[in-house]
Amino acid sequence: MPVKILVVDDEPDLEMIVRQKFRAKIRNNEFDFHFATNGVEALNLLAQEKEIGLVLTDINMPEMDGLTLLAEIEKQYPLCKSVIISAYG
Repeated sequence: MPVKILVVDDEPDLEMIVRQKFRAKIRNNEFDFHFATNGVEALNLLAQEKEIGLVLTDINMPEMDGLTLLAEIEKQYPLCKSVIISAYG
């Protein structure tokens, strides 16, 4: 069973980059990636895909930022792991 990973970032090219980088693991059914462009969309995906075990999120996004998203994930999905990713130094 693949590890289900949700990547949350408003950068339009990120999905293509992630799918390219992890194409072998995706093909071997090791990873199953899902993508959202903001925190609201991410919470909707988490409600639909109950088996997502890891969320990688940007900090600065429209509608709901990454820090607010992490707080909601902690409340609603306490077993889900999360990691902040950011291009800002």
